[in-house]
Amino acid sequence: MVRILIYLFLLVVALNSATYELSNENLARCGSNEICKNVLNHYANFMKKTQTQSDWRKIELVNSYINTIKPRYDDFYNKNVDVWSTRGEFLRSAGGDCEEYAISKKESLKDLGVNSKTCLLVVKEKLISKGGYHMVLALWQRQGDEPVILDNLSFRVLPLSKRYDLEPLYCLMDAKYYKLKNNGKILEPLNIRMQTYESLLQKEKVEKFWR
Repeated sequence: MVRILIYLFLLVVALNSATYELSNENLARCGSNEICKNVLNHYANFMKKTQTQSDWRKIELVNSYINTIKPRYDDFYNKNVDVWSTRGEFLRSAGGDCEEYAISKKESLKDLGVNSKTCLLVVKEKLISKGGYHMVLALWQRQGDEPVILDNLSFRVLPLSKRYDLEPLYCLMDAKYYKLKNNGKILEPLNIRMQTYESLLQKEKVEKFWR
């Protein structure tokens, strides 16, 4: 009887475990670039190893893992053009801007089963002269809590109120726009549109990352 219960338990675990097998289309976009394929396969292995961790550990590991990918700014390829890449585009090119880090963390956590609410948060960096603009991922663990911040410039995941260097401007979530109030505990709808965000959503709809 005990053996049967153990078998059933292992069967349920197996059925509920994601395989994280890369789609043929995803790999094909690498062409003959072996570095591109290696980056994708390394990421897939990371996802497989991370799926059994607690939600908070997944958040920490995803933040750290994505942050190890080197930055490549938009004008590295296109002068004066701000283009937001999907997770697949980011990994295949082995680098990106702050937006790509936030986007890739959002998709990674979603695929790992972390059901917390997230948004791409545009912020102003208060410690930089003339205030540079930056994007991070805001994540709410529970309704009514303040979000924690996943930032490509920091390996620490901290609550928004502890990020004294950041001034939240607006939050992009589920094709809608919000302003954060009371350290992110309240979301106020905004009547704005961002073409770069709209274009990203269209690309994400058709991207087939996994099999």
